Amino acid sequence: MRKVFLDKDGKLNRKTVTSLVLLLIVLAQQLCAIFNLRFTGDVGQIMDLVNTLLTIGGILGLVDSVTVDTETIKSIGQAANEALKLASQHQDEEVNNEKSK
Repeated sequence: MRKVFLDKDGKLNRKTVTSLVLLLIVLAQQLCAIFNLRFTGDVGQIMDLVNTLLTIGGILGLVDSVTVDTETIKSIGQAANEALKLASQHQDEEVNNEKSK
């Protein structure tokens, strides 16, 4: 496990740590959707906040010297957007189910 988080020179592997943190954010949001926890406020603004956090984290973790792997950042953003859409759809379905009762 230690080899996963450390480079050969003993420093933290930023890519691995950042990827793990970003996935934990997505996991937290999915858990909120599963347990029907709702945030007060505009869902769109919450999604924008999470997207911004994921983008910042992706850039910080994926900067390698002076180059940025833009394809990886785009794929992280796309995965995050898809997860947020699914959570939003689940939340909308729950609201509609409660209204129909």
